[in-house]
Amino acid sequence: MNNQLGWFTARELAGLPGMPGTERAIQIRAKADWQGRKRAGSKATEYCLVDLPPETQAAILSKSVAESDGDSQSLAISGPCQDEKCTGSSSRLNDKQRSVMLARLAFCREVERLMGVVSQNAAIDTLVKHAQGGQLSPYLQQRVELANDRKTEGRGLSERTLKRWLSTWRTANRNELALAPLRQRANLDVPDWAGLFLRCYQRPTKPSVAASYSEFSVKWQGDLPSIHAVQRFLKKLSPDALNVGRMSSQELKALKPFTRRSTKNLYPGDVYTADGHKFDAEVINPLTGKPYRPEITTVLDVATRRVVGVSVGEAESAIGVLDALRDAIRECMFSIFYVDNGSGFANDTVREVVDRLGGTMTHSLPYNSQARGLSERGHQTIWVRAAKKLTSYIGADMDKHAGTKVHRIGRRQLRQTGKSQLIPEFGLFMAGIEQEIADYNSTPHRGLTKVRDTESGLLRHMTPNEAWQTAIAEGWEPMCASTALVDSLIRPQVARTTRRGEIAWAGNTYFMADLKAFHGQEIRIAYDVRDASQVWAYTSNGELIGAAKLDGNSTDYMPLTMVEIAREKRQQGQYKRAVDKLETLTGHRVDMIAPATAPSAHLSTIELAAALEFAEEMQSTREVFVIPANDVERYRLWMVLDQKQASGEVLELDEARWWKVYSTHPDLIYQRELMDGFEKYAG
Repeated sequence: MNNQLGWFTARELAGLPGMPGTERAIQIRAKADWQGRKRAGSKATEYCLVDLPPETQAAILSKSVAESDGDSQSLAISGPCQDEKCTGSSSRLNDKQRSVMLARLAFCREVERLMGVVSQNAAIDTLVKHAQGGQLSPYLQQRVELANDRKTEGRGLSERTLKRWLSTWRTANRNELALAPLRQRANLDVPDWAGLFLRCYQRPTKPSVAASYSEFSVKWQGDLPSIHAVQRFLKKLSPDALNVGRMSSQELKALKPFTRRSTKNLYPGDVYTADGHKFDAEVINPLTGKPYRPEITTVLDVATRRVVGVSVGEAESAIGVLDALRDAIRECMFSIFYVDNGSGFANDTVREVVDRLGGTMTHSLPYNSQARGLSERGHQTIWVRAAKKLTSYIGADMDKHAGTKVHRIGRRQLRQTGKSQLIPEFGLFMAGIEQEIADYNSTPHRGLTKVRDTESGLLRHMTPNEAWQTAIAEGWEPMCASTALVDSLIRPQVARTTRRGEIAWAGNTYFMADLKAFHGQEIRIAYDVRDASQVWAYTSNGELIGAAKLDGNSTDYMPLTMVEIAREKRQQGQYKRAVDKLETLTGHRVDMIAPATAPSAHLSTIELAAALEFAEEMQSTREVFVIPANDVERYRLWMVLDQKQASGEVLELDEARWWKVYSTHPDLIYQRELMDGFEKYAG
């Protein structure tokens, strides 16, 4: 209806209630009863709404209310807010408060729009009646219940409610925030019973709310709150405050904010990180032939996420760390070695080697595995996935019944045939490790930047190998050391006192003629963790004296390497735990009694002297048995002796003893599996 502030022409009034049906009849009646005026820009005469009959005024208002859509044009009659921008901000409101506020504002604006032609009471009365009859415009009708902000249904408009909204809005100088309902804030008061209940609830055993409430209700002396009140109180607590005592400090860090460390400004070799991981599948131990879970130590380059070193052992130890570090520095020297506080890293042996390499060892804070997220994620990506490819997988998510079945069948096969189709051999396991590392280093890593794939043309993340090569293309050069230098640097050093050209170390005695000049002085010796045939002597200033060989007057005729010493120490620990378990089961002291040795022959003094003379002659005429220092040469020598043994040929005492001891050595087993693999490949 096109009107000018409540003025209407005869054409607009024709046919309305209380009005004639034609324009001419309205014009005749208007000359007698109403005063008109010329409409601006037109020849038509228009008449004021207040002069029209009451039924006509009601019809016009009803039509106006029904057609109102709440937009800016229909609200123009009320004029703008006196403040150009109402004070306050609606950003502090939630969605429900903002919706109710806008719904109430729409009705306030509509009342003021109608007040341009009628009184406030008439405008409010018109809105109330149309709301009750459902005759408001769809825009306003949908906002009736929303503006009331009540949970009950069927709420409509009332005169008192509209006047209250108008008064509040005008009192606030037409600030729409005054129409927003108050938000009910949570009661943050801590009840007096909260402390006792939390002591029952916040325990490492993680009791349920019902179990904690049952214990709490017995101990509480005052008015007992309902379990629903307790549950409402627990919902007010933050996750980290709720789980204090139920979770360790390390687990709670998963619920707290953290800081991401950027590696974009690092070059390869700037930071190496290493960690040990107990493999989640069983393999055959090459020493015992029994199933076990190997310990894998992995060294990662932080900048490129590339695996640069790996070693496999029975448990986390300094030997495994040094083996992995040996592989890593052959790729590139490092500046920082970032590790945890495990026994394999936090020891003087590894720390001394890192210092001699010119690097800095940095330990993460205790119970802060998130700081070494690269290593932890690397375990999941490489080793957990690799373990799940094996039938001997025994991870936490392995099906319980299937795992039990595999365990029983595998043990039965080992007892019957000495081998198992379900548990892989150590050689196959080592080959799988090499393949997993190669696959990982050539797979796109989401922690690296994106590049355009040359084949598909799509964007993808770089692989660790590509990131390494990209750094080289940009001008970075890896600092590589020769094999001899790496072997010399990676050897741990200890201080020892030399006497008469001899050095005592690890139960063995080493001799070098050049050490006679250092009698009684403290020198430094470097040793190889896997070769006990010699040690390297240095002065206190670091000058190399030479290599001291294992002498025949050693305490053990056959030298024990550091690996074998560690293995014996591990076996002693296993023996002690087994004895402790037997004592716990039986309740009695358990002692291991060694078998009695056979009595020696009783010889006279003359016969004993003759026997010693004969033994010395045999010793002088016999050739000295020399053990090669190279793994391949030792393997070839053992194969020659093994063939002699198989053909029935009698071996010398030294040869037979070494042949028997070396038959279970991991170097021999590895070389044998390596040669068998080459023969199968060649065939």
